[in-house]
Amino acid sequence: MSLGVPVLVCLDLQMEFVAKGRPWTDPEGERVAQVSASILSEARAANWSIVHVQLHPGGPIMADNGLHQPAPGCEPRPGEILLRRAGVSAYAHPDLSGILEGAMGAPAYVMGFSAPTSLTATLYDAEERMHPLNLVEEAVGSADVGEWSADHARALCKDTAQKLNRLVSRTGMFGEKAQYALGRVGMLSQPRLS
Repeated sequence: MSLGVPVLVCLDLQMEFVAKGRPWTDPEGERVAQVSASILSEARAANWSIVHVQLHPGGPIMADNGLHQPAPGCEPRPGEILLRRAGVSAYAHPDLSGILEGAMGAPAYVMGFSAPTSLTATLYDAEERMHPLNLVEEAVGSADVGEWSADHARALCKDTAQKLNRLVSRTGMFGEKAQYALGRVGMLSQPRLS
C-alpha cells in the first residue's frame, strides 16, 4: 500500500451474495459483481490501493461456511490487501483503521454487498473515526431482508450514505481521483464528500 494514494475497499465481493439460491443472494448480484469488477479494474489501472474485506467462513453471516470465494473479476491479486473478518462492519478487522489512516487523507471508497448491514455499519464506523470513506452508489448489493426487498434495502443504505454526505457516483469517484492526481486535492486535507 502506498501512502497518500486513493483507497478502494471491496466489501464482501463473495459468491455467497451472487450465487442463486443462497440465503444472502442479491437478485441483482451478478450485475453488482460485474459493476464492482469494472470499478476494481479501473482503480487497479490508476494504481490505487486495493483492500478486500471478506466475511470469514464460519462467522455470524456465513455460519454454514457459505460460499466465501470471490465473485468473478473481484479476486484479490498479489500486492492487494486481504482482510478476513468475523463481525458485521469492515472495521471488525482491526487493520482497516490503520490502512485508511495511512492513506493520509486521500479519498477512500467502499463498494460491495450486505447493504443494510455491513455497508451501513461500515459507513457509520467511518463517520465515527472521521475517515473519508464514501459509498460508490452503482456498486451496492443487498439481499431481501425480512419484509424489505433487496431494492428497498439497497435504497436505505444509499439514503443513509447520502445523509452522512458519503455517497459518490462512479463518475465522481474517478473524477475526484483525477483531481487528486493533478494535485488539486491536498494530500493531508479531507476530500470533498459528495
